[in-house]
Amino acid sequence: MNADLPPGISFGGDVLTLNLETGDVGHVRRSCLILAEGPFKMTSHMIAKRRFSVIGTFSGQVRWANRFEAEEAPVSILAGRDFFGTVVTLHVSEDAPIYIQPGSYLAHQGELVFNTERVAKKEFWTLTNVSGNGIVHLKIPGRPTVRAMREEGAVTDTNYVAAICGTFEAHGKVFKAKELIKSGEMENVRLSGAGHVIFQSQNPEEVSDSGGGGIWGLIGDLLPF
Repeated sequence: MNADLPPGISFGGDVLTLNLETGDVGHVRRSCLILAEGPFKMTSHMIAKRRFSVIGTFSGQVRWANRFEAEEAPVSILAGRDFFGTVVTLHVSEDAPIYIQPGSYLAHQGELVFNTERVAKKEFWTLTNVSGNGIVHLKIPGRPTVRAMREEGAVTDTNYVAAICGTFEAHGKVFKAKELIKSGEMENVRLSGAGHVIFQSQNPEEVSDSGGGGIWGLIGDLLPF
C-alpha cells in the first residue's frame, strides 16, 4: 500500500513503534504513551505555539509531550490512541508545508514547530501547521485515503481531513440559522491547491474526545465527557 503513496507519506499499523539509538531524541504525546523501555532521560515539554490562545484551547490542540533521549541503544517506545485507526507518518521540510488535525498528533522526531491556525474563509476551521525538519506521526480514525488536490477544488467535510501536504485554500459558507436547521451542516468547505490531502474514514467526534475540525468539534472540546 505504501509503495503507491506520494513521497514523504507512509501508513503503518494501529500502534507506533519508535526505536531510538544512542543520543536520538523522540517526542510522544503524553496521553498516547503505551510503553517506553531502555536507558533514557525523560522530560515533559510544551511543543505547540498558539497564534491566539483561544484557538489553541477550542481546537483541542495538544501542547505537551514527553521528550525521550536515549542514553544507550536500544530504546523502544510504543504509542497509540484509544480507537481503531492507522498511524500516518509525514516527512516535514522547510519547503514542504504540512497541516494536521490538532487532535491527531501522536509523536515526532527532529526540529519541528507546531502552530494552530484558522485556515478557512467563512468557516472556523483550525489546523496545526507543522514546520521545520523532521518527521511527525499521526494516529487517525479508520483507514486513510490520499487524494491529489486540484486547482478547481473539491468539496469535503472538515472532520474527515486528517492532514494536508502542500499549499491550499479552503472556502466555507456562512449559514443562516434557517439554512442550518434545514441542512444540519456547517463544516463543508471547498478545498483547492497543490499537494495532497489525507482523509480519514471515520469522524473523530464519533470515536474520540479529540474534537473535530469545525465549530461543532470546537464545542465538543469544551464538554467534560
